[in-house]
Amino acid sequence: MEPAVRRYLIHFGGAMLGYMALLFASVYVLSHHQMAPVWRGSLAFLPVLPGLYGLHAVMVFYRSRDEFKRRIISESMLISALLTGFACFAYGFIEGAVDLPQISLIWVLPVMVGLSGLVACILRWHYR
Repeated sequence: MEPAVRRYLIHFGGAMLGYMALLFASVYVLSHHQMAPVWRGSLAFLPVLPGLYGLHAVMVFYRSRDEFKRRIISESMLISALLTGFACFAYGFIEGAVDLPQISLIWVLPVMVGLSGLVACILRWHYR
């Protein structure tokens, strides 16, 4: 395994473990304790902090790649951002016309990341 990949897995994996731990802890505390709205908001925001470190790990990994691999990553992220944005745009129109459930914004990033991975696989196959 390449050193850059190993470093990425350690840092990103650590960030996701921290995210999960803070997510479960904050959900538990929020559901079992009453507190002022400012504290509730702060506690709900806490899991975002390790997520920011995860974003940093992604950028460090991206910068360690060669030009071709950067191109695959960049194109897959651009395509997934465009598809996710357009899907949200289209759903907003349909949601207003037909009684569809509202979708929380919390799903936008996971959809973008998942689509990016799928598109990256397609692009790797396309450029082979």
